[in-house]
Amino acid sequence: MKYSVRFEESDTFVSACELEGFFVGRYSDDDFGALLDAENARVTFRLVRPTLDAPIETLRGDIEVLVLDTEGRPMGRYVLWAAKLVAGDTPEYLVVTARTGLAPHAEARRLWDRFRVSRPQRGEWCTLQVGAREAWLEVAGLRYAESPSKGERSVPPREFVMEGDEIKDVASFFCAIGEAFRGPGGYIGCSFTELDESLEDYLQGTLVRLIWRNISVARSSLSAVVDIAGGPISKFDLLLSILSQNNVEVIPGRSSSECSKC
Repeated sequence: MKYSVRFEESDTFVSACELEGFFVGRYSDDDFGALLDAENARVTFRLVRPTLDAPIETLRGDIEVLVLDTEGRPMGRYVLWAAKLVAGDTPEYLVVTARTGLAPHAEARRLWDRFRVSRPQRGEWCTLQVGAREAWLEVAGLRYAESPSKGERSVPPREFVMEGDEIKDVASFFCAIGEAFRGPGGYIGCSFTELDESLEDYLQGTLVRLIWRNISVARSSLSAVVDIAGGPISKFDLLLSILSQNNVEVIPGRSSSECSKC
């Protein structure tokens, strides 16, 4: 089984070989504010070849959709509310209708299937097109939340290296800095606020250096201005400010291609 749906009130699980109509979200960083302020979206999806141990009439309420690895262990989980489960037209599937703040990204299914096979590789997020990298952040964030090492404290390295060639939008930046700080598939936030909080928690005031290769790509691609309490500021400068406030010294570095010629 690749998925399991946990009904929180009864602590009952329904396993499924596949989900149909679950990974349907399409959103970008610019959409987050409007989407999160909007009324919760309703999603309807099918559990394919399900296995359940309780009467279908009792399965209601808030749920967790667990994405399982090949050993049946959770890799990540999606939380949905006010779920209802009904029988499908055939015994091959059940239908779930529930509410969610943000529909699971359409590209996330492929990434979950990929990470069942092996761990993320360095720079793998770059293979996704701009506009689909939010899916990488979605999966990386849920994997990190499920990680047993999430709460562990460790002394951070004094220096990090971030590849900047592919930082062509805000989602790309968060993919890159997650990898720089926590390795391939790593996660350290997907929003300005979460980045600030994650750095504060991880670094605990430690002064570190971030070698940001080919920083000019981000300076150009993240030039759009946003309004914050202190006044208008470009997304690029806002990120630099967050890094500086958390004792991260940014050092512009040469791109990987330039370094390879040395």
